[in-house]
Amino acid sequence: MAQSKSKNMCCVVNCSNTYKTSKHLKFFSFPNRQYEQELKKKWIRAVNRLEENGKLWMPTTRSLICSDHFVGNIRSKDPQSPSYIPSIFPKMYNKPKPNTDQQINRYNRSRNRSELRNSKAMNDSTINTFDVDITDINVNQHSNLNTKCDVSTQVSLNISGNDNFIFECIQNKNNVNTQVSVPKSFDNNFSKPCLLDKMCGPDSSEISYLSRESFKGFESITNEKRLISLTGTSFCVFNLLLSFLKPTLNINSVKKENRLLIFLIKIKLGISYSAISVLFGINPSTVSRIFTECLHFLSSKTKDFIFWPDKYSVKQCLPEAFKINYPDCRCIIDCTEVKVEQPNTVEQRVYLYSRYKSSYTIKFLVAINPNGMICFVSKCYGGRSSDSYITNDSGFLKKLEPGDQVLADKGFPGIQTEIENSNSILIMPPILHNGRFSETEILETYSIASVRIHIERVFARMKMYGILNKLKINLLPHVDDIVHICCVLTNLQLPIIKS
Repeated sequence: MAQSKSKNMCCVVNCSNTYKTSKHLKFFSFPNRQYEQELKKKWIRAVNRLEENGKLWMPTTRSLICSDHFVGNIRSKDPQSPSYIPSIFPKMYNKPKPNTDQQINRYNRSRNRSELRNSKAMNDSTINTFDVDITDINVNQHSNLNTKCDVSTQVSLNISGNDNFIFECIQNKNNVNTQVSVPKSFDNNFSKPCLLDKMCGPDSSEISYLSRESFKGFESITNEKRLISLTGTSFCVFNLLLSFLKPTLNINSVKKENRLLIFLIKIKLGISYSAISVLFGINPSTVSRIFTECLHFLSSKTKDFIFWPDKYSVKQCLPEAFKINYPDCRCIIDCTEVKVEQPNTVEQRVYLYSRYKSSYTIKFLVAINPNGMICFVSKCYGGRSSDSYITNDSGFLKKLEPGDQVLADKGFPGIQTEIENSNSILIMPPILHNGRFSETEILETYSIASVRIHIERVFARMKMYGILNKLKINLLPHVDDIVHICCVLTNLQLPIIKS
């Protein structure tokens, strides 16, 4: 009977090493931790294995690589080591065999130099013990404390005699202690020495961070890079939104600039009210009220920021990519979903559950002009609602005019009749028949995809606002306003299509 092949075998092509046949070797799993994703990609590129369809092979959690493919037959976790990434492969890889001895020697020399530098730095930080001749001293106790750094000098003496003192000064970055060892007796017939008081302490440059100011709200935003990191908006957009807010809101103790900053931080980062309250030193309930008030106020003030332009304006701004095949394109439509926390009631769970996402979601329709501007956003529906139902129910079809071309994906066959009744044209990728596309259908699919990709780019910009990563249940009553604000902020960014 033929011996069964071990499942635990090396994944490298033409390598037959297994646990059973090569017990002297070690087998390593591919890096799979979150912080090791870049290293995992390097391993995959090094192995350079292809699937049957020609795509790059991706390892599973059980994929192994044996120590034969590492310099020195061992894997190293030091990025400077030649054994950090597998580099020894069979002849069919057409890769030159590395000089392992030379690489190991070079690595060892580099490591020795590094250790020598570290050792020297440690030695330089220690102050040597030294001897001082003393002839007379009569001191009970002395303590000197510096107000800016943790420094103290203590001397406790009860002496009479004749001998040398040994002063030992030990420095450890921020703390400095001075100790004195004195004999119990010596001769009093000597002159009094000169005494010099001198403060000693750590290098002020090393503790400069202690004097840095803490976060003080909008006052701490000193450049646009910081503002974009926290809010996703430039100063120009921030000032525009700030002009809509009135200083007579209920929370008078918080400045108008900080109220808007709190609101935009919640939109951009999606962090909890408690986390924001720590930053601003206020109560979480105050943060919640500020966010809700700003949300409703700005949603009302920016209602006209999402508008349906006339046909002439759309044609005037039509990008070159549309002019040949889709000269009458009025808009591109698609639905997107946002995950929400598990609802409390069964009715809500049924309404919000999405089979496509296998989770609870809200869903809404977005239409963009050919130039990438969002021109229509529906209200939010539960995840179980179909794309066609949302399109029919949202009022979008009423905005179309005769001759308008509407680009969509394959999820909208249910609106074909309604669009044709308005003398408009629905353009979707061809649906597969008889198991394969014709050459004409393939070209049509590529043509539509090349321009439909812009709505996916718009969705990507919207999802950069962390509040849409996963909505909290307590935000569901405000979800229409939240989506509207995210669309407004997306429109206020630079255009996705260069003119």
